[in-house]
Amino acid sequence: MIVFKTFFKVLKKYKVSLLMYLGISIGIITILSSFGSKGNTAYYSVSQQIVVKNNDNSEVSKGLIEYLSTINGIKSADDYSDDQITDMMYYTRISNSLVIPAGFGEEFLKTGEIGNLKIESTKNAGARMGYSIETEIDSYLNLLSGYLQGGFDLAEAHKYTVESLSDKSAVSVVADVKVEDDKIFTVFTMLPYGILTMLLSAVLPVILRFGSALIRKRSGISSMPNSKRQIMLALASAIVTVFIVIILIGIASGLSGEAFSGRWWLIVANFLVLSLTVVMLMVAISNLGLKPESVPGITNVIGLSFSFLGGIFVPLEFIGSGAKIIGQFLPTYWYSEALTKIKAGGGFTEILNCLLIQLLFGVMVMGIGLLAGKHFEKRAV
Repeated sequence: MIVFKTFFKVLKKYKVSLLMYLGISIGIITILSSFGSKGNTAYYSVSQQIVVKNNDNSEVSKGLIEYLSTINGIKSADDYSDDQITDMMYYTRISNSLVIPAGFGEEFLKTGEIGNLKIESTKNAGARMGYSIETEIDSYLNLLSGYLQGGFDLAEAHKYTVESLSDKSAVSVVADVKVEDDKIFTVFTMLPYGILTMLLSAVLPVILRFGSALIRKRSGISSMPNSKRQIMLALASAIVTVFIVIILIGIASGLSGEAFSGRWWLIVANFLVLSLTVVMLMVAISNLGLKPESVPGITNVIGLSFSFLGGIFVPLEFIGSGAKIIGQFLPTYWYSEALTKIKAGGGFTEILNCLLIQLLFGVMVMGIGLLAGKHFEKRAV
């Protein structure tokens, strides 16, 4: 038990580093979670108020006004004076004052396009909202012209144009499909940085101190077998690791608002495999004969490089081809790849290869570290 107790006494000296990286991780995932997309949000056209003077009174102009009224509020210019219209526009009570010239519809039907008789649109030059109305007008007339050239009569062309430009079809589709929130992926994407920095900055220096030459000499003359001492050291490290993993998963689940769903279990399994890989990486580093004072540098180099090249800080699709080739040798790359597959609806079989590659990385690195440790031990003797 003395090894077990001593481990946690030494660990207390690194509680500042542990809490610091925990705070950084929580801060990063909290900020990113506030930017998470809400899949159930619907996008719709912004309604404006318009004053219309229809001097044409043709079927084309009536159809245009009817379409604009499905999105915006239409006011008749006959109900207001010019000064009143100017005041309403100045105080942004209306976005546009439209004047449709006489003969507009007739010319449009002849040419199939907006000719010399153009709709006069007056808007506040200092405001942006008036430009959307002009875009709506152009979209309606261009699509209407296309249907007319396709052989449809005016009534049919107007009907199909309004249906094509309407938001209602999109809304009905969204209503029938459950669109899930992607915030859970945004939050869990950042956890590898947390587990890497917390384990390397706090647990690794404790293990290195137990492996120092002085401690090995003192342990060599003690009655406790070396195997038992190693088991106690591994058990203490495992308890700290499990504690950190539970905290990070709990925080991520709370911020994402999702837990115990089908994809949540897959994401957690992916993170547990990565955490085990990080532990094996830590074991490998602890056998390289490093001093505890070198841990801060190691933590920053590994934490940042694994995060940037592995799709943690930068999405995989934005990583350059050269960096992506390097990243494929890191476990964080395959962690991010597994998240992408889960997000696309993949199950355990789809992410199994990603999990195995992460574990393979850990086993290979730990094996190399153990061999290096034996080499350094022989040289020390």
